[in-house]
Amino acid sequence: MFVTVAQLGSISAAAKVLHKTQPAISIALKRLQDELKLELLHREQYRLSLTDAGQKLLRHFEFLLKQQVHIDAIAVHLASGLERKVELVYETISHSLPIFNAVSEVQQRFPLTEFYLSSESNLGAIKRLIEGKGDIAISPWIDRFYELADFDTLPFSRFEIITVIHKNALPLKEQVPRFVSEIDHLPLLKPQTVLFDLDLDGLFGYVAPSQVRTNDLWAQKSMLLSASGWGYIPKHLVENELATGELIQLNLEDINFDAKGESRIVKLANHNLGVTGLDLWKTLAKLSTAG
Repeated sequence: MFVTVAQLGSISAAAKVLHKTQPAISIALKRLQDELKLELLHREQYRLSLTDAGQKLLRHFEFLLKQQVHIDAIAVHLASGLERKVELVYETISHSLPIFNAVSEVQQRFPLTEFYLSSESNLGAIKRLIEGKGDIAISPWIDRFYELADFDTLPFSRFEIITVIHKNALPLKEQVPRFVSEIDHLPLLKPQTVLFDLDLDGLFGYVAPSQVRTNDLWAQKSMLLSASGWGYIPKHLVENELATGELIQLNLEDINFDAKGESRIVKLANHNLGVTGLDLWKTLAKLSTAG
């Protein structure tokens, strides 16, 4: 009542808005002032105005009212069966822009659900899903994963891992190497051993005498950009650097290299998504770039 009276400057105007009688509002204001042992209002002719104490307390009362509205809205949200939070785990190798766009779109429809986004590398997203630490994952996919758990999946994006070298690391200026022997004096930059015992050396077809292994693709990119060696990187993460010529794609004739694949939207088959989670699942599928 105090906030309404203060904002309207009149007990009679506040009575109409609050559907109360003027005496009831006057009694409530007097009780509030007695409890606080402060004078909050004084009358100037026909209009009420705030005392210094009233002006200071008004901001606090307005804040508390907003908080009450927020709490009431959350209570309604939870009572309706909507989730308090949805956890999305994605691999850094996946295209991130459609992921962020999907979360933003769904958050606008369900603003009171908290969205937890976590990035993983080396197939950590699948591991977290199996451990129950995520609702939905975006991960590179191989059918062997069906041996680990019962999954539901949808296509999300395609990726290609390419071999690159920084222009400053070229053995001969402006001459792109054709054979690994031309650059095997440089460290090979590659991911650390990934989960589930995948054989990276077998996948990449080459065991370098000198290696630097990273466990993060952004660290991998930074190492490549610092001309620390040559190595593997998802093509979509270095498209700008390839376009400017800072990084150069290698097509080495003596390495059997084919690392194209797909990322999928994944959830455990026995995990029933709530309303918000299901909406995020469908929105991710809609924004898929896999086609």
